[in-house]
Amino acid sequence: MRGLYTVFRFELTGMLKSKAFKVSTIVVCLMLIIGLSIPSIINVFSSKENDIFGEGTVGEEAQQAYGYINKNNAVPNIEDLKSSFTLGRLIEFNSEEKLKESILSGEIEAGFIIESPTEYKYMVKNNEMIDSKVSFFREALAKAYRIYELGEMGISYPDVEHIIYPNIQQDTVILGKDSARNYIYTYILIFIIYFVIVVYGQMIATSVASEKSNRAMELLITSTDSSNLIFGKVLGTALAGAIQVGIVLIVAMISYRLNAGSWGNRLDFIFDIPLDVILIFSVFGILGYVFYAFIFGALGALVSRTEDVSSSATSITIIFVAVFLMSFYSMYNIESILLKVLSFVPFSSFIAMFIRVSMGTVHIVEVLVSLVILVLSTILVGMFASRIYRLGTLMYGNPVKLSRAIRLMREK
Repeated sequence: MRGLYTVFRFELTGMLKSKAFKVSTIVVCLMLIIGLSIPSIINVFSSKENDIFGEGTVGEEAQQAYGYINKNNAVPNIEDLKSSFTLGRLIEFNSEEKLKESILSGEIEAGFIIESPTEYKYMVKNNEMIDSKVSFFREALAKAYRIYELGEMGISYPDVEHIIYPNIQQDTVILGKDSARNYIYTYILIFIIYFVIVVYGQMIATSVASEKSNRAMELLITSTDSSNLIFGKVLGTALAGAIQVGIVLIVAMISYRLNAGSWGNRLDFIFDIPLDVILIFSVFGILGYVFYAFIFGALGALVSRTEDVSSSATSITIIFVAVFLMSFYSMYNIESILLKVLSFVPFSSFIAMFIRVSMGTVHIVEVLVSLVILVLSTILVGMFASRIYRLGTLMYGNPVKLSRAIRLMREK
Protein backbone atom coordinates (compact mmCIF):
# COMPACT_ATOMS: atom_id res chain seq x y z
CA MET A 1 0.00 0.00 0.00
CA ARG A 2 2.93 2.27 0.75
CA GLY A 3 4.30 1.69 -2.74
CA LEU A 4 0.92 2.65 -4.23
CA TYR A 5 0.86 5.89 -2.25
CA THR A 6 4.43 6.71 -3.28
CA VAL A 7 3.67 6.27 -6.99
CA PHE A 8 0.36 8.10 -6.62
CA ARG A 9 2.00 11.10 -4.92
CA PHE A 10 4.83 11.18 -7.44
CA GLU A 11 2.47 11.18 -10.43
CA LEU A 12 0.11 13.73 -8.87
CA THR A 13 2.81 16.22 -7.89
CA GLY A 14 4.53 15.72 -11.23
CA MET A 15 1.34 16.58 -13.09
CA LEU A 16 0.48 19.57 -10.89
CA LYS A 17 3.99 21.00 -11.22
CA SER A 18 4.28 20.44 -14.95
CA LYS A 19 4.43 23.52 -17.16
CA ALA A 20 1.74 22.17 -19.51
CA PHE A 21 -0.72 21.71 -16.64
CA LYS A 22 -0.13 25.20 -15.24
CA VAL A 23 -0.18 27.00 -18.59
CA SER A 24 -3.28 25.21 -19.92
CA THR A 25 -5.19 25.83 -16.67
CA ILE A 26 -4.24 29.51 -16.54
CA VAL A 27 -5.04 30.09 -20.23
CA VAL A 28 -8.47 28.45 -20.04
CA CYS A 29 -9.34 30.29 -16.81
CA LEU A 30 -8.27 33.64 -18.28
CA MET A 31 -10.35 33.01 -21.39
CA LEU A 32 -13.40 32.26 -19.24
CA ILE A 33 -12.84 35.29 -17.00
CA ILE A 34 -12.43 37.64 -19.97
CA GLY A 35 -15.28 36.08 -21.96
CA LEU A 36 -17.76 36.22 -19.09
CA SER A 37 -16.66 39.78 -18.18
CA ILE A 38 -17.19 41.26 -21.65
CA PRO A 39 -20.69 42.69 -20.93
CA SER A 40 -19.41 44.36 -17.74
CA ILE A 41 -16.39 45.78 -19.56
CA ILE A 42 -18.60 47.14 -22.35
CA ASN A 43 -20.97 48.70 -19.82
CA VAL A 44 -18.08 50.48 -18.12
CA PHE A 45 -16.90 52.13 -21.33
CA SER A 46 -20.32 52.58 -22.89
CA SER A 47 -22.26 55.81 -22.56
CA LYS A 48 -25.58 54.07 -23.20
CA GLU A 49 -28.05 53.78 -20.39
CA ASN A 50 -28.93 50.22 -21.25
CA ASP A 51 -26.44 47.37 -21.08
CA ILE A 52 -25.24 45.42 -24.08
CA PHE A 53 -28.42 43.43 -24.10
CA GLY A 54 -30.72 46.39 -23.56
CA GLU A 55 -33.42 46.99 -26.07
CA GLY A 56 -32.95 49.94 -28.38
CA THR A 57 -34.69 51.36 -31.37
CA VAL A 58 -33.05 50.54 -34.64
CA GLY A 59 -33.30 53.44 -37.05
CA GLU A 60 -34.30 52.96 -40.64
CA GLU A 61 -30.76 53.76 -41.78
CA ALA A 62 -29.40 50.89 -39.61
CA GLN A 63 -31.79 48.30 -40.99
CA GLN A 64 -30.66 45.88 -43.67
CA ALA A 65 -31.80 46.80 -47.16
CA TYR A 66 -33.46 44.43 -49.63
CA GLY A 67 -34.46 45.13 -53.19
CA TYR A 68 -37.65 44.28 -55.04
CA ILE A 69 -39.19 44.64 -58.50
CA ASN A 70 -42.99 44.79 -58.62
CA LYS A 71 -43.56 43.54 -62.18
CA ASN A 72 -46.66 44.98 -63.85
CA ASN A 73 -47.88 46.17 -60.46
CA ALA A 74 -48.33 42.52 -59.41
CA VAL A 75 -48.95 43.63 -55.81
CA PRO A 76 -51.26 46.67 -55.91
CA ASN A 77 -50.92 47.34 -52.19
CA ILE A 78 -47.13 47.43 -52.13
CA GLU A 79 -47.02 49.55 -48.96
CA ASP A 80 -48.72 46.73 -47.07
CA LEU A 81 -45.97 44.41 -48.27
CA LYS A 82 -43.27 46.82 -47.11
CA SER A 83 -44.79 47.27 -43.67
CA SER A 84 -45.23 43.51 -43.26
CA PHE A 85 -41.62 42.74 -44.12
CA THR A 86 -40.02 43.03 -40.67
CA LEU A 87 -36.53 41.80 -41.58
CA GLY A 88 -35.43 45.14 -43.07
CA ARG A 89 -36.19 47.86 -45.63
CA LEU A 90 -37.57 47.07 -49.08
CA ILE A 91 -36.18 49.29 -51.84
CA GLU A 92 -37.78 49.35 -55.29
CA PHE A 93 -35.69 48.73 -58.43
CA ASN A 94 -36.69 49.32 -62.04
CA SER A 95 -34.58 46.65 -63.73
CA GLU A 96 -33.13 43.26 -62.93
CA GLU A 97 -29.64 44.39 -64.00
CA LYS A 98 -29.53 47.17 -61.41
CA LEU A 99 -30.89 44.76 -58.81
CA LYS A 100 -28.16 42.23 -59.60
CA GLU A 101 -25.45 44.89 -59.45
CA SER A 102 -26.62 46.10 -56.04
CA ILE A 103 -26.66 42.56 -54.68
CA LEU A 104 -23.19 41.74 -56.02
CA SER A 105 -21.75 45.01 -54.71
CA GLY A 106 -23.19 44.39 -51.25
CA GLU A 107 -25.45 47.46 -51.23
CA ILE A 108 -28.44 45.24 -50.50
CA GLU A 109 -28.70 41.81 -48.90
CA ALA A 110 -30.93 40.14 -51.50
CA GLY A 111 -33.64 40.84 -54.04
CA PHE A 112 -37.19 39.72 -54.82
CA ILE A 113 -38.79 39.87 -58.26
CA ILE A 114 -42.55 39.74 -57.79
CA GLU A 115 -44.24 38.00 -60.74
CA SER A 116 -47.78 37.87 -59.30
CA PRO A 117 -49.51 38.34 -55.91
CA THR A 118 -48.51 34.78 -55.00
CA GLU A 119 -45.36 34.22 -57.05
CA TYR A 120 -41.86 35.68 -56.84
CA LYS A 121 -38.23 35.03 -57.73
CA TYR A 122 -35.55 35.18 -55.05
CA MET A 123 -32.17 36.61 -55.99
CA VAL A 124 -29.14 36.33 -53.68
CA LYS A 125 -25.35 36.43 -54.07
CA ASN A 126 -24.51 33.29 -52.08
CA ASN A 127 -27.09 30.74 -51.08
CA GLU A 128 -26.80 29.75 -47.41
CA MET A 129 -27.63 26.44 -45.75
CA ILE A 130 -30.34 28.12 -43.68
CA ASP A 131 -31.80 31.29 -45.18
CA SER A 132 -34.55 33.03 -43.18
CA LYS A 133 -34.93 35.86 -45.69
CA VAL A 134 -37.20 33.76 -47.88
CA SER A 135 -39.51 32.93 -44.98
CA PHE A 136 -39.84 36.58 -43.96
CA PHE A 137 -40.65 37.73 -47.49
CA ARG A 138 -43.04 34.85 -48.13
CA GLU A 139 -45.01 35.70 -44.99
CA ALA A 140 -45.05 39.41 -45.88
CA LEU A 141 -46.27 38.66 -49.41
CA ALA A 142 -48.96 36.34 -48.07
CA LYS A 143 -50.15 38.99 -45.63
CA ALA A 144 -50.27 41.65 -48.36
CA TYR A 145 -52.29 39.23 -50.51
CA ARG A 146 -54.79 38.60 -47.70
CA ILE A 147 -55.18 42.33 -47.04
CA TYR A 148 -55.87 43.07 -50.70
CA GLU A 149 -58.26 40.16 -51.31
CA LEU A 150 -60.23 40.81 -48.13
CA GLY A 151 -60.43 44.48 -49.06
CA GLU A 152 -61.88 43.52 -52.45
CA MET A 153 -64.58 41.61 -50.54
CA GLY A 154 -65.31 44.62 -48.39
CA ILE A 155 -63.77 43.05 -45.30
CA SER A 156 -61.33 44.99 -43.15
CA TYR A 157 -58.21 42.95 -42.45
CA PRO A 158 -57.79 44.18 -38.85
CA ASP A 159 -61.31 42.90 -38.12
CA VAL A 160 -60.41 39.31 -39.10
CA GLU A 161 -56.69 39.22 -38.25
CA HIS A 162 -57.43 37.63 -34.88
CA ILE A 163 -59.17 34.79 -36.74
CA ILE A 164 -56.32 34.27 -39.20
CA TYR A 165 -53.71 34.48 -36.46
CA PRO A 166 -55.45 33.39 -33.24
CA ASN A 167 -53.54 34.05 -30.04
CA ILE A 168 -53.07 30.50 -28.76
CA GLN A 169 -51.72 30.38 -25.21
CA GLN A 170 -49.94 27.43 -23.71
CA ASP A 171 -48.79 26.52 -20.22
CA THR A 172 -46.39 23.62 -19.74
CA VAL A 173 -46.45 21.65 -16.51
CA ILE A 174 -43.16 19.78 -16.09
CA LEU A 175 -43.51 16.83 -13.74
CA GLY A 176 -39.93 15.65 -14.20
CA LYS A 177 -37.01 17.63 -15.58
CA ASP A 178 -36.86 20.25 -18.30
CA SER A 179 -34.72 18.48 -20.92
CA ALA A 180 -34.68 21.47 -23.25
CA ARG A 181 -33.44 23.80 -20.51
CA ASN A 182 -30.82 21.33 -19.25
CA TYR A 183 -29.48 20.50 -22.70
CA ILE A 184 -26.77 23.17 -22.85
CA TYR A 185 -25.00 22.45 -19.59
CA THR A 186 -25.35 18.70 -20.16
CA TYR A 187 -23.68 19.09 -23.55
CA ILE A 188 -20.87 21.18 -22.05
CA LEU A 189 -20.21 18.70 -19.25
CA ILE A 190 -20.12 15.59 -21.47
CA PHE A 191 -17.77 17.43 -23.82
CA ILE A 192 -15.52 18.11 -20.81
CA ILE A 193 -15.52 14.37 -20.00
CA TYR A 194 -14.72 13.59 -23.62
CA PHE A 195 -11.86 16.10 -23.73
CA VAL A 196 -10.33 14.95 -20.42
CA ILE A 197 -10.38 11.26 -21.37
CA VAL A 198 -8.85 11.84 -24.81
CA VAL A 199 -6.13 14.20 -23.57
CA TYR A 200 -5.19 12.52 -20.30
CA GLY A 201 -5.61 9.03 -21.72
CA GLN A 202 -3.04 9.77 -24.40
CA MET A 203 -0.78 11.33 -21.77
CA ILE A 204 -0.87 8.17 -19.65
CA ALA A 205 -0.19 5.92 -22.62
CA THR A 206 2.70 8.16 -23.71
CA SER A 207 4.12 8.26 -20.18
CA VAL A 208 4.10 4.46 -19.90
CA ALA A 209 5.64 4.06 -23.35
CA SER A 210 8.31 6.61 -22.47
CA GLU A 211 9.26 4.72 -19.30
CA LYS A 212 9.53 1.57 -21.34
CA SER A 213 11.61 3.13 -24.10
CA ASN A 214 14.23 4.50 -21.68
CA ARG A 215 14.24 1.27 -19.64
CA ALA A 216 12.89 3.04 -16.54
CA MET A 217 10.01 0.56 -16.42
CA GLU A 218 12.41 -2.34 -15.77
CA LEU A 219 13.79 -0.54 -12.71
CA LEU A 220 10.36 0.45 -11.46
CA ILE A 221 8.92 -3.02 -11.82
CA THR A 222 11.67 -4.43 -9.57
CA SER A 223 11.08 -1.73 -6.94
CA THR A 224 7.38 -2.30 -6.36
CA ASP A 225 4.45 -4.34 -7.58
CA SER A 226 3.12 -3.69 -11.09
CA SER A 227 -0.34 -3.05 -9.63
CA ASN A 228 1.05 -0.22 -7.51
CA LEU A 229 2.70 1.31 -10.58
CA ILE A 230 -0.29 1.29 -12.89
CA PHE A 231 -2.87 2.11 -10.17
CA GLY A 232 -0.71 4.90 -8.76
CA LYS A 233 -0.06 6.37 -12.20
CA VAL A 234 -3.69 6.25 -13.27
CA LEU A 235 -5.18 7.48 -9.97
CA GLY A 236 -2.59 10.26 -9.65
CA THR A 237 -3.24 11.49 -13.17
CA ALA A 238 -6.99 11.13 -12.65
CA LEU A 239 -6.92 13.33 -9.58
CA ALA A 240 -4.80 15.91 -11.43
CA GLY A 241 -7.36 15.95 -14.24
CA ALA A 242 -10.22 16.27 -11.74
CA ILE A 243 -8.43 19.17 -10.02
CA GLN A 244 -7.91 20.95 -13.34
CA VAL A 245 -11.55 20.52 -14.39
CA GLY A 246 -12.71 21.58 -10.92
CA ILE A 247 -10.61 24.75 -11.05
CA VAL A 248 -11.94 25.64 -14.49
CA LEU A 249 -15.58 25.07 -13.49
CA ILE A 250 -15.22 27.02 -10.24
CA VAL A 251 -13.58 29.95 -12.05
CA ALA A 252 -16.35 29.90 -14.67
CA MET A 253 -19.11 29.91 -12.05
CA ILE A 254 -17.51 32.66 -9.95
CA SER A 255 -16.83 34.80 -13.04
CA TYR A 256 -20.42 34.47 -14.16
CA ARG A 257 -21.83 35.25 -10.72
CA LEU A 258 -19.77 38.43 -10.59
CA ASN A 259 -21.08 39.47 -14.01
CA ALA A 260 -24.60 37.97 -13.89
CA GLY A 261 -26.19 41.41 -13.70
CA SER A 262 -24.50 42.58 -16.89
CA TRP A 263 -25.61 39.38 -18.61
CA GLY A 264 -29.14 40.04 -17.42
CA ASN A 265 -29.05 36.59 -15.78
CA ARG A 266 -29.48 35.14 -19.26
CA LEU A 267 -26.95 32.35 -18.63
CA ASP A 268 -28.51 31.10 -15.40
CA PHE A 269 -29.76 28.03 -17.23
CA ILE A 270 -26.13 27.04 -17.87
CA PHE A 271 -24.61 27.77 -14.48
CA ASP A 272 -27.53 26.85 -12.19
CA ILE A 273 -26.73 23.14 -12.24
CA PRO A 274 -28.63 21.00 -9.69
CA LEU A 275 -26.58 19.35 -6.96
CA ASP A 276 -27.59 15.81 -7.95
CA VAL A 277 -26.41 16.45 -11.52
CA ILE A 278 -23.03 17.73 -10.30
CA LEU A 279 -22.70 14.69 -8.03
CA ILE A 280 -23.51 12.23 -10.82
CA PHE A 281 -21.16 14.08 -13.18
CA SER A 282 -18.32 13.90 -10.64
CA VAL A 283 -18.78 10.24 -9.67
CA PHE A 284 -19.52 8.77 -13.11
CA GLY A 285 -17.12 11.14 -14.87
CA ILE A 286 -14.15 10.22 -12.66
CA LEU A 287 -14.94 6.49 -12.82
CA GLY A 288 -15.30 6.64 -16.60
CA TYR A 289 -12.02 8.47 -16.87
CA VAL A 290 -10.23 5.92 -14.64
CA PHE A 291 -11.79 3.06 -16.64
CA TYR A 292 -10.36 4.37 -19.92
CA ALA A 293 -7.11 5.51 -18.27
CA PHE A 294 -6.34 1.90 -17.29
CA ILE A 295 -6.94 0.81 -20.88
CA PHE A 296 -4.71 3.56 -22.28
CA GLY A 297 -2.03 2.64 -19.73
CA ALA A 298 -2.14 -1.01 -20.76
CA LEU A 299 -1.92 -0.09 -24.44
CA GLY A 300 1.04 2.16 -23.71
CA ALA A 301 2.87 -0.82 -22.17
CA LEU A 302 2.50 -2.77 -25.41
CA VAL A 303 4.68 -0.40 -27.44
CA SER A 304 8.40 0.33 -27.15
CA ARG A 305 8.37 3.81 -28.67
CA THR A 306 6.22 6.82 -27.92
CA GLU A 307 5.70 7.26 -31.68
CA ASP A 308 3.67 4.04 -31.72
CA VAL A 309 1.22 5.13 -28.99
CA SER A 310 -1.32 6.68 -31.38
CA SER A 311 -1.54 3.60 -33.60
CA SER A 312 -1.76 1.30 -30.58
CA ALA A 313 -4.58 3.35 -29.04
CA THR A 314 -6.56 3.68 -32.26
CA SER A 315 -8.98 0.84 -31.50
CA ILE A 316 -9.97 2.07 -28.03
CA THR A 317 -10.17 5.64 -29.32
CA ILE A 318 -12.61 4.54 -32.03
CA ILE A 319 -14.74 2.72 -29.44
CA PHE A 320 -14.73 5.75 -27.17
CA VAL A 321 -15.66 8.17 -29.96
CA ALA A 322 -18.43 5.79 -31.12
CA VAL A 323 -20.07 5.53 -27.69
CA PHE A 324 -19.71 9.28 -27.23
CA LEU A 325 -21.46 10.00 -30.53
CA MET A 326 -24.22 7.48 -29.84
CA SER A 327 -24.80 8.99 -26.40
CA PHE A 328 -24.67 12.52 -27.79
CA TYR A 329 -27.26 11.90 -30.50
CA SER A 330 -29.47 10.11 -27.97
CA MET A 331 -29.77 13.39 -26.07
CA TYR A 332 -32.59 14.28 -28.44
CA ASN A 333 -34.57 11.28 -27.15
CA ILE A 334 -33.54 10.47 -23.60
CA GLU A 335 -36.13 7.70 -23.35
CA SER A 336 -34.65 5.78 -26.28
CA ILE A 337 -33.73 2.13 -25.82
CA LEU A 338 -30.23 2.84 -27.12
CA LEU A 339 -29.47 5.37 -24.37
CA LYS A 340 -30.88 3.07 -21.70
CA VAL A 341 -28.70 0.19 -22.89
CA LEU A 342 -25.63 2.44 -23.10
CA SER A 343 -26.21 3.57 -19.51
CA PHE A 344 -25.40 0.04 -18.26
CA VAL A 345 -22.41 -0.68 -20.53
CA PRO A 346 -19.11 0.26 -18.80
CA PHE A 347 -17.64 1.75 -21.97
CA SER A 348 -20.47 4.30 -22.17
CA SER A 349 -22.38 4.33 -18.87
CA PHE A 350 -20.41 7.26 -17.44
CA ILE A 351 -21.80 9.48 -20.24
CA ALA A 352 -25.17 7.83 -20.93
CA MET A 353 -26.31 7.61 -17.29
CA PHE A 354 -25.22 11.17 -16.67
CA ILE A 355 -27.32 12.33 -19.64
CA ARG A 356 -30.36 10.42 -18.38
CA VAL A 357 -30.05 11.86 -14.86
CA SER A 358 -29.35 15.39 -16.09
CA MET A 359 -32.14 15.57 -18.68
CA GLY A 360 -34.71 13.08 -17.44
CA THR A 361 -36.00 11.08 -14.51
CA VAL A 362 -34.13 7.89 -13.59
CA HIS A 363 -34.98 5.53 -10.75
CA ILE A 364 -32.31 5.41 -8.06
CA VAL A 365 -32.05 1.63 -8.49
CA GLU A 366 -30.99 2.03 -12.11
CA VAL A 367 -28.33 4.58 -11.12
CA LEU A 368 -26.96 2.28 -8.40
CA VAL A 369 -26.90 -0.77 -10.71
CA SER A 370 -25.06 1.22 -13.38
CA LEU A 371 -22.64 2.55 -10.75
CA VAL A 372 -21.89 -0.92 -9.36
CA ILE A 373 -21.27 -2.30 -12.85
CA LEU A 374 -18.94 0.60 -13.65
CA VAL A 375 -17.02 0.26 -10.35
CA LEU A 376 -16.54 -3.49 -10.75
CA SER A 377 -15.57 -3.10 -14.40
CA THR A 378 -13.03 -0.40 -13.52
CA ILE A 379 -11.44 -2.64 -10.87
CA LEU A 380 -11.27 -5.58 -13.28
CA VAL A 381 -9.81 -3.41 -16.04
CA GLY A 382 -7.26 -2.09 -13.54
CA MET A 383 -6.19 -5.61 -12.58
CA PHE A 384 -6.00 -6.55 -16.25
CA ALA A 385 -3.94 -3.44 -16.99
CA SER A 386 -1.46 -4.28 -14.21
CA ARG A 387 -0.85 -7.71 -15.75
CA ILE A 388 -0.40 -6.18 -19.19
CA TYR A 389 1.96 -3.62 -17.64
CA ARG A 390 4.13 -6.35 -16.11
CA LEU A 391 4.06 -8.38 -19.33
CA GLY A 392 5.04 -5.30 -21.33
CA THR A 393 8.37 -5.01 -19.53
CA LEU A 394 9.52 -8.18 -21.29
CA MET A 395 8.31 -7.24 -24.77
CA TYR A 396 10.35 -4.88 -26.95
CA GLY A 397 10.55 -4.18 -30.65
CA ASN A 398 7.41 -3.87 -32.76
CA PRO A 399 4.10 -2.94 -31.08
CA VAL A 400 2.31 -5.94 -29.58
CA LYS A 401 -1.36 -6.44 -30.38
CA LEU A 402 -3.69 -6.67 -27.41
CA SER A 403 -5.01 -10.05 -28.61
CA ARG A 404 -1.49 -11.49 -28.56
CA ALA A 405 -0.83 -10.09 -25.08
CA ILE A 406 -4.01 -11.75 -23.79
CA ARG A 407 -2.99 -15.03 -25.36
CA LEU A 408 0.44 -14.84 -23.70
CA MET A 409 -1.15 -14.15 -20.31
CA ARG A 410 -3.34 -17.24 -20.65
CA GLU A 411 -0.31 -19.39 -21.44
CA LYS A 412 1.42 -18.32 -18.22
